[in-house]
Amino acid sequence: MSNERRLFLFVVLTFAWVLGFPVIAQKLGWVRTPPAAKKPAAHARNDATEKHDAEKHDAEKSKAAEKPEAVADAKAEPAKREAAEPAEAKPEAEKAEIELVPADELTMGTLADKSPGDYHFQIRLDQKGAGVASVLSSRYDADFEGRVNPHLPMRLIGRDPNLPAGAGAWPPSLALTLGAAERVGRVAPMRPTERLLAAANGAPTSEDLLDVEVWEVVRDDQGRVVRPLTRAAKGDVAAAEGQEVVFRAEADNGVTVVKTYRLWRGEDGFDLALRFESPDRERSFSFNLMAPHGIPIEGEWYTTTYREVFFGTAAKGSTTLTTHTASEIAKASADKPVESTVEPLKFTGVENQYFAILLAPFPPPHDSEDRIDREAQAFLLERDPRDVNKSDVGVRVHSRPITVGPNVPREFDFKIFAGVKTEEALAPYGAEELAVYRKGIIPFAPTIARYFITPVLTFTYGVTKSVAAVFGGARGNYGLAIILLTLIVKLLMFPLGRKQALMAQRMQHLQPHLKALQEKYKDDKEKLTKETFALYKKHNANPVSGCLPALVQIPIFVGLWQALNSSVVLRQAPFLWIKDLAAPDMLFRLPFDLPFLGHWFNVLPIVVVGVMIFQTHLFSPPATTPEMEMQQKMMKYMMVFMAVMFYKVPSGLGLYFIVSSVWSIGERLLLPKIVHEHPVEGGEDDGKDKGDKPRGGSGPSPAAPTKPPGGIAQFWTRVLEEAKKDPTYRKMTDERDGAQSDKKRDRDGGPDRPRVRPKRK
Repeated sequence: MSNERRLFLFVVLTFAWVLGFPVIAQKLGWVRTPPAAKKPAAHARNDATEKHDAEKHDAEKSKAAEKPEAVADAKAEPAKREAAEPAEAKPEAEKAEIELVPADELTMGTLADKSPGDYHFQIRLDQKGAGVASVLSSRYDADFEGRVNPHLPMRLIGRDPNLPAGAGAWPPSLALTLGAAERVGRVAPMRPTERLLAAANGAPTSEDLLDVEVWEVVRDDQGRVVRPLTRAAKGDVAAAEGQEVVFRAEADNGVTVVKTYRLWRGEDGFDLALRFESPDRERSFSFNLMAPHGIPIEGEWYTTTYREVFFGTAAKGSTTLTTHTASEIAKASADKPVESTVEPLKFTGVENQYFAILLAPFPPPHDSEDRIDREAQAFLLERDPRDVNKSDVGVRVHSRPITVGPNVPREFDFKIFAGVKTEEALAPYGAEELAVYRKGIIPFAPTIARYFITPVLTFTYGVTKSVAAVFGGARGNYGLAIILLTLIVKLLMFPLGRKQALMAQRMQHLQPHLKALQEKYKDDKEKLTKETFALYKKHNANPVSGCLPALVQIPIFVGLWQALNSSVVLRQAPFLWIKDLAAPDMLFRLPFDLPFLGHWFNVLPIVVVGVMIFQTHLFSPPATTPEMEMQQKMMKYMMVFMAVMFYKVPSGLGLYFIVSSVWSIGERLLLPKIVHEHPVEGGEDDGKDKGDKPRGGSGPSPAAPTKPPGGIAQFWTRVLEEAKKDPTYRKMTDERDGAQSDKKRDRDGGPDRPRVRPKRK
């Protein structure tokens, strides 16, 4: 049995074992049958959220009616409170009269209109804590797993639906607490259980927990919760229409806090304004603002980018960006948390593969004098028990000391971004650095991805869109755009590919001579090396030059990989049976889970490896030594290993691999027919030592392999051999050869013709 058949049988048996063993194990009862997969509910919680909000509001009403003693005690006796004046203390009866607004009235924006100039979000606010309960995008669909897209709206901000809601949940995004003006050491955020115990027992806390209080919703003159707004054009800010919602609360230290949310049409974010008032006397404090959190993970079962916290700080006129994975934050100790304290905070938040949510002070600080923050600290919201890298993380911004007094309020403005990581979208927030391809270990790969791959892919997509318009279509196709991109890359690299093909052909012709040298100098390695390099030099052959195109393609390959993992335009882009070019092709779902591979059958990685094995078998030179034969076998097995390692790569990358390999095969097959090289002869002495025989001796030199003659040539050869047996044909041949010899001798002067000297003048 040949090596190729053994390899094919090995691959078939391996896949049969991997696919069949779990089924056999389940039938035999060796493993438990996995529970039925729950229906994906990543973003289909609108009805459930409304029901939960209604139940929560009913509970708040009953709680306010019952007036628990613990809450009354907690409000009556706060720890280390300053001497209170009668006007500062609000009667409990008055606080209980706060109107509970239905969740539908605390909704800004819409999901119905997807035009560029309309609202990009639907924002649902939470009266408890006056925070943001959820932000749903009207521009992008939620991540889906499978071959059918349910077209649910993308949830950018909100509580993770996989985590328990209610008592164990963290406060909503942009929730606020107040603390002392000066504090010693770090103040970590209180866990939800600690908050519940403090609220139930009336225990003193280091913060005024406004994030668990029910805030008053301030209506306008017409009784509307969501107020219409109109913004006039000013400088770089365009005129726009929008909406706003105003909350108000009274802190235990006597400070009145007003939170205003504003949402504008056509923008990828919204605004938050904080106003602190102290109408009777001067007070000092600091506030702690929770940055947006709850961004989902894109492609949880195949991606390598989960949730990461980032800090953008202003330093000497430039922006410094640092990122930290969820694993780093989960493993950080309380004494050394992940934080940013040295430089003024320009923006901070959480990002995933394509999207980012961030909080940015406005106007952005330039130096330490105008900075708002004292520190920004990352913390763990919820640890994922299966994989710590998938844990939910967030950031809290701690302000510098603030002093307010009669007729001296303080206001702070923030911009909140929630959208895709593109330079155009992030520029108004000063966070363009998030759009840069930052995760590249191969030199020049991020630069190639940013300045070559992405522009060329945009151009090729425009070509497909123009062609589609001819046939009445309105959209292009990114699958065809990737194919055109591959062809452009291969055309640009054609000189290197041509040189590689010619060098491979030349090296293949030199194999018999190399084998002869190895046989002759098998006991003299130094002489063998010297003669081998002499043979390479004589025929202008360089085995290393064939690796140059492969080395050049590595940054291009990694750059395309980064473009596929960072360009949101490729997200959920369909092609043939592929529903998402940025995800594996997912041909069909397996009835069981495979370790590392998952429960989807991806055909493109197998096709890629099959084409590579065929290309290697077609053009690899024959093995001349046992070591070379072993290396070729190892390469074949490595390709099978690569099929497993790259089983979850984006399908767009697999498409690039297949087109590139087919081009290379065609290039190698057609190039020898276009370029005809002279037959390769042996070395200078035909593989002999200088002392064995003189140059041009009778020692036969190994001939280069030639193409076997075809059927017509073999037939004509047999006809000539039969004709040579006829005496008449031999006589005619001898007379013709003799006549040709006489003509040549007369032309050259003949061997016995006397030499004629020229006459002297």
